[in-house]
Amino acid sequence: MTARGHRSEDEEEVKIKLSKRDLEKVFNAVSKKFAPPKIDHKYMPRAYWDTPQLELDQNKVSVRMQYKEGKQGAIGGHEQTVKFDLSHANPLAKGAVFRREIKDMMPDHEPDISIVTDAKAKTALAPFVGKRLKHVFTAAIERRYFEAEIGHGKHKGTVEVAFDVGEIILPHNGRRYPLYEIEIEKKRGSRDAIDRMVEMIMDIAPSAEIQPLSKSQQGSRHYRRSKGHAKKHKPASP
Repeated sequence: MTARGHRSEDEEEVKIKLSKRDLEKVFNAVSKKFAPPKIDHKYMPRAYWDTPQLELDQNKVSVRMQYKEGKQGAIGGHEQTVKFDLSHANPLAKGAVFRREIKDMMPDHEPDISIVTDAKAKTALAPFVGKRLKHVFTAAIERRYFEAEIGHGKHKGTVEVAFDVGEIILPHNGRRYPLYEIEIEKKRGSRDAIDRMVEMIMDIAPSAEIQPLSKSQQGSRHYRRSKGHAKKHKPASP
């Protein structure tokens, strides 16, 4: 299988879970203060894949597939995204995770992790190359997002604030689990900007709390529970 359009980036972000009512309350307040006249919006149905034993999830690696629309009349295609945790020497914003994200455009809707060329990603994926992957769940999300500049002086920075409303869907039994989250990702400047935005959201929304699990981890947890399996913390063999 041949991929095209390889891209990779590191991301530092905090996820906040909250009620739908509070999410809209935060959106109204924060967008009024920071958002441009036109707020970006996209629908993101993402299919997450893993081995039948969910070995990728056990090792904090995620693989997802998403159809990307074509631009200016061009035919779209399927994008494979691999994410995994990175070690970090510098302190992160409170509650933040630090991950690498590698994207490749694929010829069809099924993943192929053997095509990933990023050196650190290849190490993380090595135990699973050649293993059968299956579609475990889909996260169908409506996202509204914009960038916000916050803070002053050396504490000033720009973050992307994304408001996600949707559900996690298990294909094997059709069960759906609602999902309401806000993601704050550092784009430029000081990571203190993440802390400032989180503080603002917490002040507005009584139900808000840090979400320690990624969407991949949340979907995998729902899948395990539906199958009656407890998660086993067993590292992959080299």
